[in-house]
Amino acid sequence: MDRLHHVGTVGDPMSDLDPFLVLTLVAILAFEAPFFAKALKLPLVVGEILFGVIVGTILHLLDNFGLQVNLTSDVLEVLSTLGFIMLMFMVGMENDLEELKNFSRREKWSVLFILLANFLIAVAAITIFGLPIIIGILLGGVSVAVLLPILKELQLVRTGFGFKILLIANLADIIAIVLISVTTATLSGWVALIEILVIPIAFMAIFWFMDILIWHRPKTISRILNPNDQSELGVRSMLAIVLIFYGLAFFIGMEAILGAFFAGMLFSAIFKERGALMDKFMPLGFGFLIPIFFIYQGFELSFLSLFDPYALGLLLLFILTGAISKVVPLLVSRFFKHRWSDLAGAMLLGTNLSVVIAGVNMGQKAGILDPDVASVLILYGIISCVIFPMIFKRIFRKYLERYLLDDPK
Repeated sequence: MDRLHHVGTVGDPMSDLDPFLVLTLVAILAFEAPFFAKALKLPLVVGEILFGVIVGTILHLLDNFGLQVNLTSDVLEVLSTLGFIMLMFMVGMENDLEELKNFSRREKWSVLFILLANFLIAVAAITIFGLPIIIGILLGGVSVAVLLPILKELQLVRTGFGFKILLIANLADIIAIVLISVTTATLSGWVALIEILVIPIAFMAIFWFMDILIWHRPKTISRILNPNDQSELGVRSMLAIVLIFYGLAFFIGMEAILGAFFAGMLFSAIFKERGALMDKFMPLGFGFLIPIFFIYQGFELSFLSLFDPYALGLLLLFILTGAISKVVPLLVSRFFKHRWSDLAGAMLLGTNLSVVIAGVNMGQKAGILDPDVASVLILYGIISCVIFPMIFKRIFRKYLERYLLDDPK
């Protein structure tokens, strides 16, 4: 959806709002979001998204009456992008694929079945309606960026349930981003496909370099991990790794999501004892930059779009496809060996925002997605992060709270 670019009334346009006034508004919304979410019994991240959509709807209503209000600015764009990068970095840091070694053979086969069935169902449903395959790939993704704060809020991250859901979500995210990258790159020729390999190669090269540094410079590494270091070398190193990978992804024409995610995985793989660093880094992310990202995304959307029959039909198709592609594999595989846990897990995996945002940008640049479908996809992503967490939270409170919290990793 097009952003609003002016402030003023019909026949008497006014100058754009000062960006710091807009930032003040976002800061107030970010402060009020926890109270708003608690009052409606919603996960915090859902409250932040809803706040943004409500403001976006008000802006579109004002536009219909001839008053155009511009809440976009370069400052907010930069902060929102940094929030997105920070969020995907933290998601990558929570990822520990080495734990797959502790899975039984049945669990490994179940994970493979869930992932394959998820994408096959989504792609099949979309192609039946004659829509681009990339939409099916997007619907098969999972918004780890939304799922992680929800798990943290309910203290489920360190439980067996939380770990397994995060693992499936991370793998689904990686698969979705790789498939989208390959799909869009094929339109640009083999050179673009080769460029996709740059980030994994850089990942392995930096990992090898840091492994050597740890062996030969243990004092430097201990200083990075020292929570009492006055120069905050650990926080600086985290920011450097994030921005290096983001810059690399930007240089080769890929989305920040992939570079930031790999940066988080790299830091996680190198620094196993990183709890003190995370304690310092999380306030910057979840306390400042990440709420800006979620609220700012909501500014671009309006519930008024739901009054368009075609858009509403597409939206319902996307929601049903996204839900079915997650529910069916989990219930069939009985992954958690508990019906309500499988259903609750499917609801969490139904959240789908970060992959949708990245994929829509990539699809539009490649000329695969038109603006109308792209707008509906983003609206689907936001709505999925509202309805599915609400259903999960209801199931969790009613049937699973004691059962899951007593399930250690």
